[in-house]
Amino acid sequence: MDDVEFDDMMTRARNPNLIPGIYNYCDYRCGRCPFTGRCLSFLERRRSRHDDAEPAGSQLIRSLGDVFEMLQIIARREGIDLAVPADELAAAEIEEDERQRLVQANPAVVLAQRYHATAAPIVVALAPIVAERGDADVIGAVDRIGELSGLIASKVFRAAYGALDQPDEHDDGIQNDRNGSVKIARLMIAESQSAWRVLMEAGRATANGVPAQLVKLLCELDAILAAQFPRAMAFVRPGFDEPPAVVEPAHADAEATVFSR
Repeated sequence: MDDVEFDDMMTRARNPNLIPGIYNYCDYRCGRCPFTGRCLSFLERRRSRHDDAEPAGSQLIRSLGDVFEMLQIIARREGIDLAVPADELAAAEIEEDERQRLVQANPAVVLAQRYHATAAPIVVALAPIVAERGDADVIGAVDRIGELSGLIASKVFRAAYGALDQPDEHDDGIQNDRNGSVKIARLMIAESQSAWRVLMEAGRATANGVPAQLVKLLCELDAILAAQFPRAMAFVRPGFDEPPAVVEPAHADAEATVFSR
């Protein structure tokens, strides 16, 4: 990313029609979302023609690369030296290792990662079987389970990591990233449970009660999240949980103006 590309992106990001941060707490089903035209993440992906089927790992690497380049541009313009003294870097690494240890030991993170590690290979094995059978409901359920298993683990990890930080003066105990992450994780857990139950219906059950076991695991995970983050479901997700009047476009032609390039 060069300076021109950075400035262009900042211009697009200032579009008053956008809903700030909406992409942080969505269910990642853009095809049915009424807010895609007001989501910076979706519009940037569409603009750059990135493949939605690109592996999540590749998307993350590309995204982190973009962020790093943006930070370098901002630092250069603000005269900020990004170099970190060796002793400070070593101390930061020790602190980060301890944070990672605490997060990985969190029961919610343990269960979420176990669920993903179990569900992902099952989806890979089931996908060609259900495709051959042609049952649209089952195909949709298997696809959705696959889409959400890693996202659930990611959002639970993010919430547990954020919970280690001390609240700042602007934290009201509800509208913070950890609660938002848990809320969308719990919504995706509920959707995943429903998808597994589709596989458990008469004539559609698979593989020795594994769906029932995973539904139970998700129930346990949901209960732990509810106990650790009791106010999470009160979090108001930008766009999705707000009254229509709050999310009405600031200018009807804003998207056409800013994203016409």
